[in-house]
Amino acid sequence: MNPPPCTVRRGSGYGREVAVLRTATDHRSSALKFVCCAILVGAMLVGRSISAVEPSTAEMHVRLTPANSLEMVFAVIPAGDYLRGFDTANRRERDFDIIHQYSNKQNFKNETPAHRTVITQPFALGVTEVTVGQFRAFVRATGYQTDAERNGGALGCFPDEKNYVDRFRKAPEITWKTPGFTQSDAHPVVCVSWNDAQEFCGWLSKKERATYRLPSEAEWEYACRAARSTWYSWGESPDEAYRHANVADGALEAAQPQTTQFQRAVRLGADDGDGAVFTAKVASFRPNPWGLYDLHGNAWEWCQDRWSANVYEQYFTGVPRQERANVAVRDPLFVEETDQHKYGDWRSMRGGAWTCAPAAVRASIRTFAEAADASVYTGFRVVREMP
Repeated sequence: MNPPPCTVRRGSGYGREVAVLRTATDHRSSALKFVCCAILVGAMLVGRSISAVEPSTAEMHVRLTPANSLEMVFAVIPAGDYLRGFDTANRRERDFDIIHQYSNKQNFKNETPAHRTVITQPFALGVTEVTVGQFRAFVRATGYQTDAERNGGALGCFPDEKNYVDRFRKAPEITWKTPGFTQSDAHPVVCVSWNDAQEFCGWLSKKERATYRLPSEAEWEYACRAARSTWYSWGESPDEAYRHANVADGALEAAQPQTTQFQRAVRLGADDGDGAVFTAKVASFRPNPWGLYDLHGNAWEWCQDRWSANVYEQYFTGVPRQERANVAVRDPLFVEETDQHKYGDWRSMRGGAWTCAPAAVRASIRTFAEAADASVYTGFRVVREMP
């Protein structure tokens, strides 16, 4: 795993009942195929089916479930559709750069082209990231050892290193129990791998007699946006981030000088920001319109999907430009193993972390790591499938 993936790496990929919905005034059928390409990954063809695009999801109210045995509460997310990815219509990327003039320039390659995505079934998503206390209950019940504990530790943060890149390195003492900074049971668990998250979900499913799993990337972004098309769930102002998200800020810079210059280079005083140096307790900031906390910042969150770098582009293979507005993708999820996954089981992550500038916690941002990787900026939240 490399240093914090806040401005350099993004991508995604999909396959579970991947279907592209295509409508036109004259016809409603055509066989299309697309290529899901992954980082270090070759091509895999996936079929598309044809149907009509459901109406756009309007502002919705979600209900919360009663807490489960781990005191986890879920928001029931309705079925619907949304525009996934970074929308470059009317040169929106230029507007983003202007508004985020104090942040490093962003690369939207793996977030484009934006495309209509349909979520056909409701699902229940944890209102917070899985906490240290909840993960501790799993470990106590099972005796489970994480990938980091078995394999020489997680990627930690060492601010005394002069070179910024060297500040993030693997060390045996860095685990979910001892990430190198103080955490209570109410903080998000970090230093956990995709594999660890899968084990947690399997245990919780048996314990609760329900199906728990990681969200797909498509579900994650749909829930994060909460029926909005703005860069963030709160709107488009990066300065509003500090009320909604734990991001790289003045508190981090004061504790680790010259850290935030790699994220938000100027206009960041010691008192500017959210006040949290590392992770913050879950639900410390304002929720999004659907009552979900910390989807922006705090910790990158693992998703089910294997990584695919340019699948968004491939959704439009063979589609005339004048018809692209009529293309949508149904319940996308990429889990197939390609030849290139022999070099690693690359998995997608979403949302940004405490290491990231506001610009790098936008709803469309995506990155990846190997399934056994663990770091001080990566955690997860879970879905409970609806009966």
